[in-house]
Amino acid sequence: MVLYESIQKLSVDISNFIKNHIHKFNGFNVRSFYGETFALNLLYLTNNLDEKSKKILISNYEKLDKSHPEFHWEFNNYALLYYKTVSGDNSIDKFIEPLIFKNTPCTNWTLLRSNARLMAKKDEDLAIKEAKEKIKKYQLKSGLILDDPGVKSFQYHCFSMAMIIEIYEQIKDEFFKTSFLKGVEFIRHFILSNGETLYIGRGQNQSFGYGTLIYILAVAYKYTNDKTLLGDIDLVLNFLLKFQREDGSFPLVMNGIEKNIPKVIDMQNPEFAGWYPYNNYFDYLPFMGFFLARAYYILKNLYCRNIQYKQQKEYRDNDFIKIVKPNYEAVLSRPGGYWTNDLPIPYVVSKSKNLTPCYGGEQFQSSLYSLQGIALPFCETFKKSIRWKAILFFIKNHLWIISLFGIIIREYKFLDDRIEIYTYIYSPFKFKNIYLELENKEVLNGDLKFEGYEYSASGRLKKYINFNKRDKIVIRVSND
Repeated sequence: MVLYESIQKLSVDISNFIKNHIHKFNGFNVRSFYGETFALNLLYLTNNLDEKSKKILISNYEKLDKSHPEFHWEFNNYALLYYKTVSGDNSIDKFIEPLIFKNTPCTNWTLLRSNARLMAKKDEDLAIKEAKEKIKKYQLKSGLILDDPGVKSFQYHCFSMAMIIEIYEQIKDEFFKTSFLKGVEFIRHFILSNGETLYIGRGQNQSFGYGTLIYILAVAYKYTNDKTLLGDIDLVLNFLLKFQREDGSFPLVMNGIEKNIPKVIDMQNPEFAGWYPYNNYFDYLPFMGFFLARAYYILKNLYCRNIQYKQQKEYRDNDFIKIVKPNYEAVLSRPGGYWTNDLPIPYVVSKSKNLTPCYGGEQFQSSLYSLQGIALPFCETFKKSIRWKAILFFIKNHLWIISLFGIIIREYKFLDDRIEIYTYIYSPFKFKNIYLELENKEVLNGDLKFEGYEYSASGRLKKYINFNKRDKIVIRVSND
């Protein structure tokens, strides 16, 4: 099967699942913020939109409470404007005009809002001004665009890149194309050999991000003709296929845990590890399908048969270190800011499987997650993680942490069959070293005492501790 046909199949599978579901329940039958408008697009793009489906989606969209302060105007405006553009259906004008926004200030919402304004041909100068200011302020030298100060989310980076290139395609300002290509090059460093990519930042391994990741890789191929982009797309597709269900659907988080579609999000339920209170299953699934369908339409008009796979290469900047060995890849992410930024113990993938977890989760509401779910020393005296108000930075293969409680240096030695991690604590206070392991893995060796369980988007994690101020642990990597 040609690559674009594989993408088309996934989008059609999702479309069929959604169509069957809304016919059965006369709608999603669970909370949604913008799923109806993205499903409208997905069904149209997959030639699946009959009158009954359209009526169900439009009537359910009409029932959404537009007066609610959290109504997602930006997402719905964008989806409705796109649908009008591709279908020529003027009957939805009443849902678009006047153009109203929620005005959420974070990066992905700002760029989405600018894109929608340009699509509607309203306040175009303001749209361009706001988008440029946001990019100049939040896109780092590495190419990563922060979603907010201290928010290094790979998922929202991908969505922001999608909005940036769509802004470029409307106004042909090279500033946006340059920003986009720089951003795509950044995220490509983190596509591991098993296709997994979105293991850092808010929204780890969620369907929302994988749809936009494949889309931006397809658009980048259109502009560069770099055949290794096709190889990256193929890797990501094969990663996703591991999680596709028999009915064609996908979970919201690609971790193999989720079994049901929740009517109400229970942040204490381990089945929904990796979810946030604002996540809706039927927002993210049609959103993912929509961008997969868009990627299909781009690639089907291009020559996609000569797929090339780039060799995994090492990478480092101020925030990240990627190490490549014959048997594994390992990624470190400098702790600080949102909990989900942190990879103080490397994320390790070997033989297509991750051996170690990602960390963090919803931190502003009661949830499964805590600061003891991050593999950093925890100050017993003050009951705070060493990351609290600390300065953290990499020097070569060392993580330095300068804290109010003292100085900690963590050294990493990446060997062919193992990773050795040494922690040195210089402080008068008592510290608990915390290490975490996937529940179904046994790869950590060292002076470790089991203390209980924590959670992340990787699922339930075994927590081990000790109180050594000079400590060594080993992550074992099979070299079979």
